Order: sequence, then C-alpha cells, then structure tokens
Amino acid sequence: MPTENVQNITDSTSTLAADSVAAPVLHKAQYINGFPAPEGNDTATAHIDQMPMIEVPKGSNARTHNTSPLHDTGSMIMFLLSCLFLLTSYRLGRSYIANLGHYLFSPKGKDDLFAEHTSSDARIIIAMIANTCLMGGIMLYYGLLWYNPSLTIALQNSVFLHVLVLTLAMAIFVTLQLLLYRLLGYTFANDSLTDMWVQGFLASQAVLGLLLFPVAVITLVFPSTIKLMVTIAIILYILGRIVFICKGFRIFFNNLSSSIYFILYLCAVEIVPPLLALAGTVYVCSIL
Repeated sequence: MPTENVQNITDSTSTLAADSVAAPVLHKAQYINGFPAPEGNDTATAHIDQMPMIEVPKGSNARTHNTSPLHDTGSMIMFLLSCLFLLTSYRLGRSYIANLGHYLFSPKGKDDLFAEHTSSDARIIIAMIANTCLMGGIMLYYGLLWYNPSLTIALQNSVFLHVLVLTLAMAIFVTLQLLLYRLLGYTFANDSLTDMWVQGFLASQAVLGLLLFPVAVITLVFPSTIKLMVTIAIILYILGRIVFICKGFRIFFNNLSSSIYFILYLCAVEIVPPLLALAGTVYVCSIL
C-alpha cells in the first residue's frame, strides 16, 4: 500500500514537472498595417467636421510707402523756416501788406520801391517772394507726379533734392523776370513807369504765394486731392499773371501803336518764357 502511494506521488510530480516546462503559446500578430478606423471607433475623428472652425487670418503683401514732402525732413525744414521768416517779418512789414492792393491794381505808383520802403518792407517782400518760390516748388513737385507719372519713382526716391531744385528754379525764374521787366522798362519807358510796373510784379508774386500756401498745405496733408489742388494752383498763377498784365496795359497803353508792342510783349515775355522754363525744369528733374 505504501508502495502504491509513493508511485502515485511520483507520477503526479512528473506530470507537474512536464506541465511546468510546456512550450509557450504563440499569438498571431494583428494590425500589421495599422489600426482600422471603423465608423464610431474614434469619436473625435468621426465628428471633426461638426466641430467649430477657426478662421486663420491671412496677411496682405507688403506695400511700399510712397514718400512725399510731408514725410521728408529736409522739405519740412524748408517749409517751417519759410513760415518762420514770414511770420517774423510780418510785424515789421505791415505797412507794405496794407498797400498790397495799391501796388497790385493801381496804375499810379509811388516812388522807387526801395527808396520809399524801409528795410523792414524790403524784408517782408523778400520773405513773401521766398514763400512763393517754396509753395510753387512744392506744387510743381506734385504737378510733375500728376502730369508725368514716368518720373514718380525718381521723384519719390529723392524728395528733398527735387523740391529744392524746383524751389530754386522758381526763384531763378522770378529773378530773371524781374531783371527782364527792369530792362524793358529802361528801354521803352521812364523810371517812374518802370517802378510802378516792377511794384505790380512783386505784389502779384507776393499775393500768389499767400494764395498758394493753403493749397500746398491741403496737398501735403491730403495727397488724394492732388489733381484738384494742382489745377487750382495753375488757375491762381494764371489769374496772377492776368492781373499783372492788366496793370502793365494800363500803365503803358497810350495809343493804337502801343497795343502792337503789348501783343509782342505778351508773346515774348508772358507766354514763351514760362513754357520754356517748365520744359527745362521737367528735363532737369528727369536727369536727377
């Protein structure tokens, strides 16, 4: 009996030992090509089309900033210096400003411009003519931008240089006109008539600068009005020339023969030179 028990125990132990060293169970690999995506397997993916969309802001292409005299330091310094010179000269030259209407319209002038006027009056005259030249230079700058778009890049790349050149061109043109009127008066009239004529010219240029000042400021601040403002500037210039021409006609017209000389004067002095000066200015700006 004990022998059988020992045998059974031995068999049981052998069986357990055999079971403990049995071969491991191998499982077949699944999802070799990735997990399947059946409908409803991933709720986030399944309902992503129903989620609120966020609009991604899109930027615009960079735009080149168009420079102008308003954004140019040199041009604004010239503008402010002109205003300062004009304001500081006003108090000392109030008598000349009070008589501008007389110098502009009356054919009965006074004595020589600098013989009667004081140095303070001469200072206000110079300040007002300088203001006219600068305002004219600024309006010429915008006029070239409007009438000759091919110069736009050159004008905007060197604003101060072009404004300075145009202002100097205005100053040279006014000076040459003054000398020409002096020469014509010396040749065809006496000193008294010549002085009245020159006084009318300087007064017309001074008033032109005052009228161009608000036009130039509006053009600087609101460049979109360039066409309208340049047109107004041209009209003001023409009106100023008409007033001056009428005064010259009243001074020098004596008889029918005088009208012939007056017509020649209009063609030779008042029409051709401004056109030549404008053409020369455009050419100079095109080569800068």
